[in-house]
Amino acid sequence: MGLTPAEAALTGTAFGALATFSSAWLIQRATTRREHENRVWDRRMAVYDEVMIAVRRMADLRETVRREGAFPERAPGATVPADDMSPLLARLEIYGSDALLTACKRAFAARRRWKLAWGSWCTQQDNNPRISDNDPYWVEFKKAVKKSRKADHRLLDLLRSEIHPERISMRQKWSARLKRSRFLKIRRARPVAPD
Repeated sequence: MGLTPAEAALTGTAFGALATFSSAWLIQRATTRREHENRVWDRRMAVYDEVMIAVRRMADLRETVRREGAFPERAPGATVPADDMSPLLARLEIYGSDALLTACKRAFAARRRWKLAWGSWCTQQDNNPRISDNDPYWVEFKKAVKKSRKADHRLLDLLRSEIHPERISMRQKWSARLKRSRFLKIRRARPVAPD
C-alpha cells in the first residue's frame, strides 16, 4: 500500500513542522536557562563585591584602631562599615556557597570579638589604657586582631577561588608546599622499626 503524493506531502510537512517546533522549543529552553544562569551569576558577583568591600573596610578600620588605639574621627556623611551584617549574610546565603557563608560568618564574628576586646581595653578600671605589651587587655586585643586578620584572609582567598576557580593564590600554593614539606620531614624523621 503506497502513499499518494498528497499524503506524502502532508506527512513531510507534518514532520518538518514538528522538527521546526522541537528545535525552536529546545533553543528557547537553552536560551532561557543560560539567561537565568547569567542573572544568578551577576547577582552573585554583586554580593561578592559587597562582601569584598565590607571586609576591606573592616580591615582598614581594624588596622587603624590597632595602630592608633582609637576609632578614627568620622567626617559628616562618611560611611563606616555597618555593624549589622544580616542583609549581606542573607544575600550571601542565597547566592554564595556554604563554605563561603561559613567563612563570612567567622570573619564577622572575629570582627565583633576584636571590637569587644578593644572596648575592654578602652574602659578598663584597673589601669590607664595604654598601647603596651605589658597591658593584658591590649595583648588580648592584639590576639583578637590577629585572629580577625586570619579570618579575613581565609574569606578573601575563598571568595577569589570561587570567582576565579582556575587561579590559585600564591598564599595557597605556598601553604600547600609548606604542608607537604612538613609532612615529608615528619616521615623522614620517624625511626624505622627493626624487622
